[in-house]
Amino acid sequence: MSTQNYFVLTAAQRSSAVALNGENCAIDPRAIDSASPGSGINTNQDAIGFDVGDAVPLVGNYVAPVRIVNDPAYLAEVPDMITFLLTLPAALLENETIFLPPEE
Repeated sequence: MSTQNYFVLTAAQRSSAVALNGENCAIDPRAIDSASPGSGINTNQDAIGFDVGDAVPLVGNYVAPVRIVNDPAYLAEVPDMITFLLTLPAALLENETIFLPPEE
């Protein structure tokens, strides 16, 4: 199973993040579509409303890769997006657990 560090966003936070998209740097957080994804464990010490180790609800939420905040192009073009993302909870999640299998 593959894992990845993700920011976890509510629907409202997703809308706020997308509104910060630039011309060449944009995100489109993906819906967590698994019926029972469980919860994540926050790893972001700067997440507002969460301490490190707190459970992060996943049902009905969205994810965006944490690596975005380290991308030089994003840092240069959409610094407000980076600042916003750094306030959100993050968790190491298994793709197979949070996403339904692709349709064939």
